[in-house]
Amino acid sequence: MTSKHINRRDALKVLTGFATTAAGVPPTLAATTATASAAQIQKQPPPLDGELRFDNESRAAAADDFGHIVHKTPEGVLLPGSAQDVATAIRWASELGRKIAPQGQSHSIYGRAQVSDGIVIDMSRLHTVRAVQDDRVVVDAGATWSEVLAATLPRGLTPPVLAGYLELSVGGTLVVGGVGGTTSRYGVQSDNVLELDVVTGEGQKISCSPHSNAGLFDAVRAGLGQVAVITRVTLKLTPAPEQVRRYLLTYSDLPALLADQRLLATDNRFDAL
Repeated sequence: MTSKHINRRDALKVLTGFATTAAGVPPTLAATTATASAAQIQKQPPPLDGELRFDNESRAAAADDFGHIVHKTPEGVLLPGSAQDVATAIRWASELGRKIAPQGQSHSIYGRAQVSDGIVIDMSRLHTVRAVQDDRVVVDAGATWSEVLAATLPRGLTPPVLAGYLELSVGGTLVVGGVGGTTSRYGVQSDNVLELDVVTGEGQKISCSPHSNAGLFDAVRAGLGQVAVITRVTLKLTPAPEQVRRYLLTYSDLPALLADQRLLATDNRFDAL
């Protein structure tokens, strides 16, 4: 990491109320009041469009991930009905001295999308695929890539880079970069984002793009959620091929495979690798 990036993120701590609030890394929201008890939290949930659950089944499900090794049980699980719910929950948790951990499809490992003594936000509840235009589509962060394709392919369009597993959430892959078969040609998935709607560590809803709040936009993409929670995304679209030819090469040793992979990636003759 260059000093330029470090300085930019230090500045964002002041500008946006820095907090770790991502689908891949457990957040730390600074408490402004004395820490409340679990009983107090259950008695005073904020008004929401969705639902805040405290039952054992919901809490146990939020304490598991793709690795099945680490288990951190939250005090509650938010099923948001809107992006406003995300903002409300972050402000509320901060006031009570609690942490927030958004989860998409829970494909993180080693407990990175879990939180003890805090609230997990189930971002899969926000999964609407919205307007599909000739060069872009607007989707909620909890939508899976398969849901995005179901809306764009009938129009002959696709995101330039897709995850190898299409049941991952859009927001979850964008905060870690998102590598796909076409990355050697188009970059990672987070390189193909046109605009983001996010909620900062202070519970502020902000839109950002290369032309508006650009520093925040750059910090959020592939930023491991160190600045804000993604709630809505505008993705770039390109024409989808009508036909493809697929070559499957098998190797008996890893060095030979990697050598050919590097060769083909720089050759640039193939759309996907």
